[in-house]
Amino acid sequence: MTEESETESGAYFSNLDFFILSLMAGMAVYWFFFKNKQKEQPTFKKLTVAPLARSSSYDPSFINKMKNSGRNVVVFYGSQTGTAEEFAGRLAKDCAGYGMKGMVADPEECEMEDLARLTEIENGMVIFCMATYGEGDPTDNAQEFYEWLQTGDVELPGVKFAVFALGNKTYEHYNATGKYVDKRMEELGGERVFELGMGDDDGNIEEDFVTWREKFWPAVCEYFGVEATGDQVK
Repeated sequence: MTEESETESGAYFSNLDFFILSLMAGMAVYWFFFKNKQKEQPTFKKLTVAPLARSSSYDPSFINKMKNSGRNVVVFYGSQTGTAEEFAGRLAKDCAGYGMKGMVADPEECEMEDLARLTEIENGMVIFCMATYGEGDPTDNAQEFYEWLQTGDVELPGVKFAVFALGNKTYEHYNATGKYVDKRMEELGGERVFELGMGDDDGNIEEDFVTWREKFWPAVCEYFGVEATGDQVK
């Protein structure tokens, strides 16, 4: 090999070494500035949501609500699909046609022990629209009320009541919840204003309700000595 060849070869390797070093330096810069940046995770401030505070004016006593609003009829519903709740609303509206004022209430949201105080209200009356769910069970929102009635540690002397039961005849325990509430209210000293109504969802539950309702209000008028005002809801 000539000196000229050795000189050219040395220049070649020097250029190659420089290229490799430059490439390595570039990769190091890329890794430092870009790769590490990608690894950085954004930080978020943890947010905490405080539960809504129950208003200081909240009062679970339906009796107090009735007194404060001048109402004398409360209609409780035990409903799983909404039908019993709808019927309860219609009965509450009916009250205006007979010189009375009604309100709808969910037993799950009320202190049912207050039933004993219903006699404090003139012409006070409670109506139950109670559906039976599953194998003769009360609906979810009526479970606690049902269990409360079963304890026996309650007396309801003179409490005026009526019950419309909703069920399905194809089930073994047809209208079991409504039947129990009607029977138990009487056992605890309540006074039945009108006979137990029975709605059959396997037939025509709307027709069953309307038929019972048309007989119920005349019985209420006779019981309390009130008269229809002519503003009855159809």
